[in-house]
Amino acid sequence: MAERIRSVLVVEDEFFIAHQLQDALEAGGFLVLGPAATVTEAIDLINSERPDAAVLDFNLGRENVVPVALHLRTLKVPYVLATAYDKAGLESAFLFVDALNLGKPTDLQRLVETIRSL
Repeated sequence: MAERIRSVLVVEDEFFIAHQLQDALEAGGFLVLGPAATVTEAIDLINSERPDAAVLDFNLGRENVVPVALHLRTLKVPYVLATAYDKAGLESAFLFVDALNLGKPTDLQRLVETIRSL
């Protein structure tokens, strides 16, 4: 039996959206790490308390989330995207070729169900 996901890292630089994601995940019974608005914040959180899963926005202001996704993949932590970028826009980042993108705006019920299914 797979281990149940308890903690979810949220990486999103838009304050309002980050808190929507956080509220939905907490209502779904998850402990939320973050939200982290930068790559540095996200990596610091991962290093201090390894999450069971993560929700990532691709574009974090002047940087993208690739270093975070790479770190998560190294630790074998599953993640989903919640970004407005489409598949073509994400193709340059090999880490996201097979990643599920829930889109933006994100269907919060689908987000919670998806995290539960990881």
